[in-house]
Amino acid sequence: MKLPFIVLGFLLATVLPACDVLDQEKKVTEITLDQKSATIVEGNNLFGFSFFEKVLSTEDPNINIMISPLSVSQALSMALNGANDNTLAQMKEVLGFDGYSTEELNQSNQRIASSLIGHDPKVKMSIANSVWYRKDFSPKKLFIDDNKKYYGAEVSSYDPSKPNEAKKAMNNWVEDNTNGKIEEIIDEVSPESVLFLINAIYFKAEWKSKFKKSETGKAPFTLENGTVKEVETMKGEVDLSYYYNNSYTAIELPYGSGKFNMVVFLPEDGYTTADISGDISNFNFDLLKKSTLSKREIWLPKFEFAYKNELNDELVSMGMSDAFNSSNANFSNLSDIPLFISKVMHKTYIKTDEEGSEAAAATSVEFRFTSAGPVGPIKIDRSFLFAIVEEDTGAILFAGKMVDPTLNN
Repeated sequence: MKLPFIVLGFLLATVLPACDVLDQEKKVTEITLDQKSATIVEGNNLFGFSFFEKVLSTEDPNINIMISPLSVSQALSMALNGANDNTLAQMKEVLGFDGYSTEELNQSNQRIASSLIGHDPKVKMSIANSVWYRKDFSPKKLFIDDNKKYYGAEVSSYDPSKPNEAKKAMNNWVEDNTNGKIEEIIDEVSPESVLFLINAIYFKAEWKSKFKKSETGKAPFTLENGTVKEVETMKGEVDLSYYYNNSYTAIELPYGSGKFNMVVFLPEDGYTTADISGDISNFNFDLLKKSTLSKREIWLPKFEFAYKNELNDELVSMGMSDAFNSSNANFSNLSDIPLFISKVMHKTYIKTDEEGSEAAAATSVEFRFTSAGPVGPIKIDRSFLFAIVEEDTGAILFAGKMVDPTLNN
């Protein structure tokens, strides 16, 4: 399957220590998508990487970036259930759902998300969704019912006369569902706010082949402006697969039982992350899946950072303009009162060390009224792109750019 960057952002279900023994007895599942779901995933993947490219092109090139296409897609898919006419058509086209009914995409989203949870007992994952509306506003019953049925959404009302309490409740929900990694996604509950749709994703996994902490030490890392920094770098022989072409090398590092992987896209000499970002949108992850797993020496910097971005401009430029336009938006399947999307806020967090990776994402949608491989050690010693991918579906949970491991934004 092509087009890796599916919108499945980092997921995780927190497991109590008492369940560890039971987890060890669980087996890795195999995900087999029906043709309809596979086609919807492929279309949604197109959105995921197009969205990632859009963020890369508009952000400061000197900061670390990570998005969760899955988290954004989950939140906007909930919103899509309230859209109608041209607003609905634009949202479907941008999200990669063009040609499918709302019920079909809901069923597909439900099937994929439920398949990912518990897919690998060695990987902790969760996807949580919620709907928050002011108590003097009544969303349509079908809108609420569909989001509860297909997205497992928790539904709550809030008192608009107590905006700080409402804000605290929503942010507490996000913090709880990202294991404390994202503490706040809502910065304001204004008098014009009427409804919030929030997605939270958490992912934690150990490397299939762990790095030894005793081997970690300072090593040079070249920034895209040519500056060289000494950064904490993990070194060791680990099981990996890789693919090489003239402009970049793709290196796949498996987590857990091997169903989830970090894929690093390392530009070759003379190329930058900007040069390769367009190329990897068509990357076929089957090339790595079919590649022989081998034990190779690799250098990988430790990194930890958080990222946030308001996504209105990016989504509008991708073609989802009516939803954000108070004059053109049509969310008549949500309410007979005219509404529009006033803000889509996105936050992510990732930490990668000798043990593995921990990542989280949250997205809120606010409504208001109107070839040949490399030789020798593989040294990840310059700016690179990365993704965390589920093998069976080709779903990309997170996509990011590491420009400076010393930055935590």
